[in-house]
Amino acid sequence: MQFNTAILYDIENLMGGYGKADMLSSLSLKDIHNEIQKKEIGKIAIQRAYANWSDPRLNILRGDIIELGIEPIQMFGFGRGPQKNASDIQLAIDAIDIAFTRKAVNIFIIVSGDGGFSALAKKLHEYGCMVIGCAYRRTTNRVFEAVCDDFVWIDEPKDEYVAIQKQGSSEFNDPILVIFSKQFKPAVLKPEDIFKESVEILNHLAKNNEALRLLKSVGVNISIFSQALSYRIKNFNFYSLGFARFVDFIRYVSNQSKLKLVHNPPSEYRLLLNDFSIKDFVDVEPITRPPEIHSLENYTLLLSKGQPIFRLSSREIILSVSHHLAENKIEFQSMLIGDILDRLEVNLDYEQSDIKGCLFSFVSAGCFMKEPEDGKLSEQKLSFIPQSSEQSVNMLREAMFNKLQELLGKVDDSVFTEIIS
Repeated sequence: MQFNTAILYDIENLMGGYGKADMLSSLSLKDIHNEIQKKEIGKIAIQRAYANWSDPRLNILRGDIIELGIEPIQMFGFGRGPQKNASDIQLAIDAIDIAFTRKAVNIFIIVSGDGGFSALAKKLHEYGCMVIGCAYRRTTNRVFEAVCDDFVWIDEPKDEYVAIQKQGSSEFNDPILVIFSKQFKPAVLKPEDIFKESVEILNHLAKNNEALRLLKSVGVNISIFSQALSYRIKNFNFYSLGFARFVDFIRYVSNQSKLKLVHNPPSEYRLLLNDFSIKDFVDVEPITRPPEIHSLENYTLLLSKGQPIFRLSSREIILSVSHHLAENKIEFQSMLIGDILDRLEVNLDYEQSDIKGCLFSFVSAGCFMKEPEDGKLSEQKLSFIPQSSEQSVNMLREAMFNKLQELLGKVDDSVFTEIIS
């Protein structure tokens, strides 16, 4: 496998712009990188991230940048103030330069939902390159999505569990979804009913004249099914059903429907009627049994997704971080989260990513007082509250238990105790 892939990160788009930066505090480039790797792309030759790296709020991403070997590209903007977005222009220039000068690189992954990259994708196609988009579903430009050969959907750090709620057919442009939204209304379903309803949605597509023509010929992109699910099932969340990937969820529910999942390596998936085939696509092996919801693996996955976020390391690291915070409580008062992370990194001999995960988990558990309370986390002054390491760990356990109970309705105590044994 050759080094044929370039990943270009539009950090300004990921963080919601400098004026807001709402998502920055829990943004993880490492998680995004892992989602991209699931697409079975080639080896990564180039990784660049475009932003105004002189902004101190971006220090929180330093560990991910170093660990992943991403080259940070400094952007100052062309106007007055940091709100002027210059990253998209430089990213597009670099992409064309790479395509023209480095013939071995033929897969470009644009980590952004900006519609301005539609023209870039078309131009890269002229050079014979494959283009994969990667962004938040809610904010992605539909033209850019349509132009890309494939798309990697990533969870919004601010609130990954808020379903995309469509209020009517006018919200959709695709005729398949317009028809679907006229016939179905949004609903909140019990976990056991979500599987049955998902199969019904797949079978409905097989009866939809707009979809049927495609299901017999070129297939339907799985993003159509995803949007139909998010519209119909307001509380849909494949993580809470035990699946690590949306593709795996489809592998299970399609096995009970009139449709099947097909794959064109490295990363394109479509739905097709069972008795049909498409050139260059192979049938994906179905999953016949759903995964165990109440397992340590699924609990850990659920805790690491959405808000409040809990990305935990080993018990040793959790206890070390909590002990250092409690023993030096006077020092950890009215500090920015980036400064707290730097202080912990200097005093504890662990990987920065592990320390960061623990710190954010304690913040999510309410172990820090925030000033101002309703401000952005990256700009808030934090003060450690618990009087002891034991108290902070107990607060962490309680917060994690409450999150799992809210998502699943019930929690298996024997499994939960394994998280921090």
